[in-house]
Amino acid sequence: MAEYVGLEADDNDNCDDPGYDSLDIFINRLFFFETIPQQTKDLEPEMVYYQKTPARAVFDLVESSHLTTADVFVDIGSGLGQVAFLVHLLAGITARGIEFDPAFCDYTRACAAELHLSHVTFINRDARQADYSEGTVFFMFTPFRGAMLREVLALLQRESLRRRIKIITYGPCTAEVTGQSWLERLTPEEDSCYKSAFFRSL
Repeated sequence: MAEYVGLEADDNDNCDDPGYDSLDIFINRLFFFETIPQQTKDLEPEMVYYQKTPARAVFDLVESSHLTTADVFVDIGSGLGQVAFLVHLLAGITARGIEFDPAFCDYTRACAAELHLSHVTFINRDARQADYSEGTVFFMFTPFRGAMLREVLALLQRESLRRRIKIITYGPCTAEVTGQSWLERLTPEEDSCYKSAFFRSL
């Protein structure tokens, strides 16, 4: 991918800028078929408003995470579904999204049906009440923070007692995940929070 879109452009030391570029404009035109829905549920104080994960970060995720056909990828806070769609199309694995807002979830289900992607599914659920039992790789672009983030991490820790899992983060939540004693960080710590960070359970 680097020779076509220039991975070095991902160098971003600003924690206010997720790093969107021309690749995002291209990807937007591939997936979205109708008017983008408006958020219909009020967010709780620790929930973070929706931002799309930069496409470049998803390509990097697929290149760097050594996914296998046995993996089940779960995007926690999947928004409009771009991460799940791209991971499935690039890696050929089952992908799922967990999304709090029903309008976003309905939209992503319609997109998956339009694209005939039967191995990409979306679940409308609060992440604290979701079923993580089949996931092996979990992604978070800071969908929430504080006690809510710690509660979801505790659920993932419980899953890690049954099988080894991987967690990939992007954005400010990376600092909290780095501090989890049950996880090993596989990528070096960066000055920017907008670098993908990879973890595996111990």
